[in-house]
Amino acid sequence: MGPLDPLSIIALALIVIIGLPHGAFDGAVALSLGYTRTLQGFVGFIVIYILISVLVVMFWLKFPELALVLFLGITVIHFGLSDTQPGTLIQRGIQIAAHGGMIVIATSMFHWSEVELIFEQLIGGKSEFLWPILLVCTYGFAGVLAFYGVLAYMRPALRLRLSELAILGVAYSVLPPLAGFALYFCGVHTPRHVTRIWRSLRKSERGRISVLPLVVVFTVISWTAGVVIFWLIQTAATVDSTIIRVIFIGLAALTVPHMILVDGLFHRRHKDF
Repeated sequence: MGPLDPLSIIALALIVIIGLPHGAFDGAVALSLGYTRTLQGFVGFIVIYILISVLVVMFWLKFPELALVLFLGITVIHFGLSDTQPGTLIQRGIQIAAHGGMIVIATSMFHWSEVELIFEQLIGGKSEFLWPILLVCTYGFAGVLAFYGVLAYMRPALRLRLSELAILGVAYSVLPPLAGFALYFCGVHTPRHVTRIWRSLRKSERGRISVLPLVVVFTVISWTAGVVIFWLIQTAATVDSTIIRVIFIGLAALTVPHMILVDGLFHRRHKDF
């Protein structure tokens, strides 16, 4: 993989500085759920969170191809969940597939050769096995978009999100893949996620008081984890390749416990989230 262009370098920096720390609210989320109200509970939560992340990294290094497929799948689900509007199970499923699929599937199809190089850096080998899967998903994604259009026609409340999706699709087609990902991750997903978490947490006075210190702690943990992963997986490859591996394997490692906590446990407690 050749040297990254300036826009992609800026994109990676934004992902690290703005995108990764958005999961730092997980400490405050855990507090609101009662998991960190004592020192023992706080330490236990940190240990379990880090352990899950470490296991994800180990799984990726052992089974990189399977790990990449699973990572793309949970990315679609996690991003899609954050962009949905209330509705029936089918209506929400269509929204999840549309919004989550746009960043993963559309970007891959728009920038096949560039994305292929990124995938190969992430798994340390060829990625031919993945493209037939993505191609099948592309046909399914086209059908989902058609259903989403019909759904938005029937429910005017969805039209703004559908318009947002269309604008992002155009942006993904023009921007380099890393820049397109950073646009969504830092400009759409992170602000939306932080706003929704804060809106739910502010109902609890304890949550309001404790958010900032916990955000700082988890931000430091995230960046420290990145340094550790960089040390673990550095090879004779270029620095750019290693940085890409660190960032995206790190994202996978942090996304799994983040989804368990936010999309699972927190969502059950806060149905309006």
